[in-house]
Amino acid sequence: MTRTAPHAIAAQVNASQIIIRELEHFLKKTRLQRVHFAEVGVAPPMLAYVTHFPRLSVPLEGCHAMELGWNGRTHIIKPRRGHAVFVAGNGWNKPDWRVPVKVLTFLFGKKQIGVSLVRHNGSTDTPSDALKTSIHGVYDSVTQSVLGALNSFAAEEPKPPLDQLLAESLLHCCLRLLKAQPAHHSRKALRTYESICLYMQENFQGPLTREAVARRFGLAPNHVSRLFTREGSMHFNDYLNFVRINRAKFMLKNYAMTLKEISANCGFSDTAYFCRVFKRIVKMTPTGYRGR
Repeated sequence: MTRTAPHAIAAQVNASQIIIRELEHFLKKTRLQRVHFAEVGVAPPMLAYVTHFPRLSVPLEGCHAMELGWNGRTHIIKPRRGHAVFVAGNGWNKPDWRVPVKVLTFLFGKKQIGVSLVRHNGSTDTPSDALKTSIHGVYDSVTQSVLGALNSFAAEEPKPPLDQLLAESLLHCCLRLLKAQPAHHSRKALRTYESICLYMQENFQGPLTREAVARRFGLAPNHVSRLFTREGSMHFNDYLNFVRINRAKFMLKNYAMTLKEISANCGFSDTAYFCRVFKRIVKMTPTGYRGR
């Protein structure tokens, strides 16, 4: 059986240690002064960053300028250290990477929390690399409660300082869970499969392939396929299409966008192919689903 390359395992451990140090230092030296919330009901522009799950980002250095939806329209915000950005599930933001920034982001999936640390020098339109780690397993009740409270704030007018205290509490919960990771002993194959699923949830809008995912995780493409059939009981492309179509269903019901715009936002380069995949999975056309 193909195994994760030793250098990839070492890189994952090192990334986790670096992220813990950065988060610990941030919480010791910084109090949150403001939390920006992204509204779900505003249609995303092309190339916006969107996931089915909630996200929390904190700039550590520089300005993490971005577009996001709030109060029925698109706004440009410029959060710096001491600010946080909370994006509810199915919400979006569109970062502007033209300036140097270091930012820590948490993606709260159903079975794990994905954490990424991006250091970007502003010389390219998108970051070339990021340090990533994951917190596996079901959240504890405290983390679930704090996350649920922030989700509630995303649907209404923020109420300082409670939103700031909740965001700080969620960061402390994540730090505690990151430090407790060695005590978790789920199967390696299952952890790898869940990490790949989370990565696909984050990147489904782009031209995602089995080979690209395999390179990202230091695996052989055939091993990625085996992980999906053994751990997920489905093929890689079936899961990718499921994620994309699930997002398309949300957009059809909530945004007045054309099928071409929706298919492009969900990672499909061809609208006709999108319609065929949608009908195969949902058992009705996109237009029929929107109008029912």
